Amino acid sequence: MGVEKVAVVTGATSRIGAALCRRLVTAGVCVVAADGDAAGLRELSRGLDGASRYTQVVDVADDDRVRRLLTGTVADLGRIDYLFNNADVRVDGRFEELSPQQWRDLVDVNMWGVVHGTRHGYALMRAQGFGHIVNTASVAGMVPTARSVAYAMTQHAVVGLTTSLRAEAAGTGVRISVAVPGATPSGSTGAAALIRKPIDVISPDRAACAIMRGMRRNQQYIIVPRYSRAMIAAYRWFPNLLGGVLAPPERG
Repeated sequence: MGVEKVAVVTGATSRIGAALCRRLVTAGVCVVAADGDAAGLRELSRGLDGASRYTQVVDVADDDRVRRLLTGTVADLGRIDYLFNNADVRVDGRFEELSPQQWRDLVDVNMWGVVHGTRHGYALMRAQGFGHIVNTASVAGMVPTARSVAYAMTQHAVVGLTTSLRAEAAGTGVRISVAVPGATPSGSTGAAALIRKPIDVISPDRAACAIMRGMRRNQQYIIVPRYSRAMIAAYRWFPNLLGGVLAPPERG
């Protein structure tokens, strides 16, 4: 019998994170689900009864804790095939309204959390000669997002880190992708928050399915659904024309 594949998912209690965990265990992958929400992890674990899964409470802003999560996974399970850096927080507000602490909170989780996971995961995968890292970003990382400047900054950082490391990792056996899912029903992130008129959201399960399909195909950008791809392409071609559309309306 072949060695079971192993995946680590951070931000595992989020809608997309939990959907990824469910999809992975359905595919026969051993899942290590990590999140700062202990109660959410217990609920997630109950929903995966009978599956090969482990949970760990981890603050991704803590570099040493992320290192121990990943090195411990290799020590206990022998390998990491997939790493999904999915933890994310969002704080909206006009540029001048955000406090230094709000900036730090966003940068610590959304940027440093991805740096910590990618840095330690990449080193372990280089040593074993294989693996795939998928970093989750937002459409805000590919188009301007007025009144979410701090959040957009962190998302652009994730996209830049991922695509640049993908080029650097060529030939190492390690694959790197960035997932850019549209808005889920929470309404907290993604393309639906960026334009004035309402559009359909994407279900977490559909997003997880698309992310896993894009990973299997080794896509650099895993952008879903089609309206997100269309928005990004349109902005690249017509950045001046779309500037007003991509800015969310002022709050009353």
